Amino acid sequence: MSYIKIVTLFVLTGSCVGYGREYRVDSQEEFNRISTVQMRPGDRVLLKRGVTFTGMLTLQGDGDEGQPVRVAAYGDGHRPVIQAQGQHRAGLLLKDPSFWEIQGLEITNTNGTDEDQGELFGIYVLADGKEGVFQHVYIDDCYIHHVNGMVAGKRRGGIHVHIKKLRRSKFDDLRITNNRIEHVGGVGIGNDSSCGSVKLLDKGFDSQNLWTRVYVAGNRVDITGRNNVIGRVSKDAVYEYNTLAHSSRRSTGHSIFCFNTDGMKIQYNEAYGNTGEGGIDRGGFDADYNCIDTFIQYNYSHDNNWFCGIMKRPTRNVVIRYNISQNDREGIYFYGFERERQAENVHIYNNTHFVRKGLDVDVFVNGRTPINTRFENNIFYFEGRGEWGENAVGINTVFRNNLYYNIEPHPSENQAIVGDPQFVDPGTAGTDIDLKTMAALDGYRLRSGSPGVDSGLTIDNSGGEDLLRSSVDDGQVNVGALESKN
Repeated sequence: MSYIKIVTLFVLTGSCVGYGREYRVDSQEEFNRISTVQMRPGDRVLLKRGVTFTGMLTLQGDGDEGQPVRVAAYGDGHRPVIQAQGQHRAGLLLKDPSFWEIQGLEITNTNGTDEDQGELFGIYVLADGKEGVFQHVYIDDCYIHHVNGMVAGKRRGGIHVHIKKLRRSKFDDLRITNNRIEHVGGVGIGNDSSCGSVKLLDKGFDSQNLWTRVYVAGNRVDITGRNNVIGRVSKDAVYEYNTLAHSSRRSTGHSIFCFNTDGMKIQYNEAYGNTGEGGIDRGGFDADYNCIDTFIQYNYSHDNNWFCGIMKRPTRNVVIRYNISQNDREGIYFYGFERERQAENVHIYNNTHFVRKGLDVDVFVNGRTPINTRFENNIFYFEGRGEWGENAVGINTVFRNNLYYNIEPHPSENQAIVGDPQFVDPGTAGTDIDLKTMAALDGYRLRSGSPGVDSGLTIDNSGGEDLLRSSVDDGQVNVGALESKN
């Protein structure tokens, strides 16, 4: 293979058509220069392992179908490090990109203080220069840490993808996977758009420029100034297998929530450590407003102020099912925007709620009023004494066939199951569990003599499986999140 010097700063290899070029960057001088090169389909930019670079890597150009531009590491040793030092917008910036893949980098962006240093990011993908569909942007296995001070803000932070100033654009095939993000101001992972929206109408809804094939999975996000993750402006996005820890250290915010979405699935995630003052938005999960057909399912919430928020501004068809809440400290459900009445068709079923002795927990935290909600086949288990909250009767809220232990059945309940559910080993699931198997939650299986075994209602379109992926058969349904029995 021939080697060609590029302005004597770095080498270019692989000049064959269809294979692209390879740029190996192993010095600060080469790092500065690479931002001036227009990338072409199939090109690779490789940063040398063991080397620390300062500044912002700004990459230009596009790949093509089957020939993305790739940015990765080469050589031996620890990841290549980009230190933007709080003086640049991001450690890595992609502008108006299509067909790019980023992998294996380490990025910081702070001056070392806890002060607010501006609109800073670790990796920032920004479309603001031309209208269009921006395709195939993959960010995988990067380590983003110490970005900004420990500050709030929803539109800055670790890895963000934004459309600004455009009117008819979207992203298609966006994947943010297997990254570690910690000690960042703002939000760990987020996206937003100037032209994407969902508007609920009296009949149906209207959506504009929603992003497609959005997949956010396998990330660990720990210690953020605001939320761990925000998912916006998408159609049928999937957010799964993410560990979400210690969010909102500077301001309140649920660990993960969706906004302006259609068909969002938030599943197989663990959220914990979202505690503190403020009285609002301190839960693990949140079905926010301007959304339709939201699924919060197969998740594990523990040691937050509460498990899940449901916003009462316009939202429709919220399904919260087969989740486990363990020792959330102040409550279980938080209905946001107390004076609003626009949440429609909220269905909460086959969840298991476990509260250890010593915690002062209301089911409906902070006196909030549930609205337009059905609760079915859930387990409410208190080792001590549980309370409902002062406005628990709710508005058009109905409980049916739920199991209660150390808490009185809800006033609307007409098929209460009262007694010990006889869990195998409750309260022991721990932290940082294996989200691919969820095996640590096995202790919430019901023993064979449990009053919850085969006593659940059959729910139409229930997904067909429980939290541990055991089949749920019509007519033989357990209450709670686990169908498998001891």
